[in-house]
Amino acid sequence: MTKKVVPAALYGSALYVLFFAVGYGRIRHSFDRLPVDPGYEFFEDSFQNGLSVLVKTEGGYLDIPRRMIAELVTVFPLRLTGSAGSFIWLLLVSATALFVSAMMKRVHRSNLLAIACGTAVVIAPSASESQIGNQSVVKWFLILIAIMVVSLPKEHQLSARTTAFLVLLSSVSNPMTILAAVPLGLTLLQRELKLRDSRTILIVGAFVVGFAIQVISWRTTGVGIQKYETRTYALWPGAGAFWYYNFIIPPLTCAAFVVRAMLPNWSWCPKPSRFILNLSLTGLVLFTATYALSGIADRYFVVPQILAFIVVALYAAQHFEGTNFVLRVSLAISIAIFFRASVKWYDAGWFLADGPKWSDQVDAAIAKCEVDSKLVIKLEQAFGTTDLPCSAILSRS
Repeated sequence: MTKKVVPAALYGSALYVLFFAVGYGRIRHSFDRLPVDPGYEFFEDSFQNGLSVLVKTEGGYLDIPRRMIAELVTVFPLRLTGSAGSFIWLLLVSATALFVSAMMKRVHRSNLLAIACGTAVVIAPSASESQIGNQSVVKWFLILIAIMVVSLPKEHQLSARTTAFLVLLSSVSNPMTILAAVPLGLTLLQRELKLRDSRTILIVGAFVVGFAIQVISWRTTGVGIQKYETRTYALWPGAGAFWYYNFIIPPLTCAAFVVRAMLPNWSWCPKPSRFILNLSLTGLVLFTATYALSGIADRYFVVPQILAFIVVALYAAQHFEGTNFVLRVSLAISIAIFFRASVKWYDAGWFLADGPKWSDQVDAAIAKCEVDSKLVIKLEQAFGTTDLPCSAILSRS
């Protein structure tokens, strides 16, 4: 057994380093910078209120994992807030990529497929506004993990306790996690699963408890269902290729696999596996729900885009030889466009990379405070400033 564990650990470590390197390459220009969202005020909240912020709602719902990261960031000196936030986020996104890679390896023996799907996790959202811009956001990665574990085919499923834990962890970060139960609901409707089964009870219970916690938290805030007052439901004149691609291609890709699963068998276009159907259906439902609630936004593109790539890549790996020439070319083009789109359109833009480095701002503030400790310093960040008294700056440095 040791002979198998050691190579697997070395292989996993090498993959993690690879994903970390790719992720850092994507965020290197925005590293150590604090955009306005969440801005330093999010971390200041942790400084002022301690662990009580873990149950503080934001926009009407709980995001405990995000608050936990903020608590961890505040352990570091003030000048390292930007770097620590970026670094911890990078550790977590790399871990998510490794997890997805491991799940794909359980389903298909191809190492190339597993690496490609893991890379898709870290390459696409690494520089999107809702990941590095919101430095402590991990909720979309957690819901991706929940979708993966619930969608796994029966012969490759994780233990019931592990699955339930991952579902509950995602649930206390994002109320949209309830949508990850779509594959579970599908198997129950098709009577392939019994509701009284102990595994089903545990996993369904995790979904119900997590969603109930979010509903109770939401009810205490008085905030409406829709978080953002201003919503856009149609592409605007001048919208770039980034918006057209992410708004149209991923949901259509997921929809195509769902429709194909419902049609008769064709020799030139085999039916997708149950795992592909689960991922496609959940991705489509997630895209539709977030669009209905909040309209078009890049933060909602991340998971559907990753899922769309995974289902195309897995289908190609499973059925490439069994499809006709036109379909093979279409699959190859789809994969190529995904990586082209991810590399070109998700690069850290000016709204992430043009703000001042946080550490430079703090160093300059310390120099001023050493001259006059009664000053209140304006620390600049993208699209805004944070006012901190010298007493706080000096005590946290």
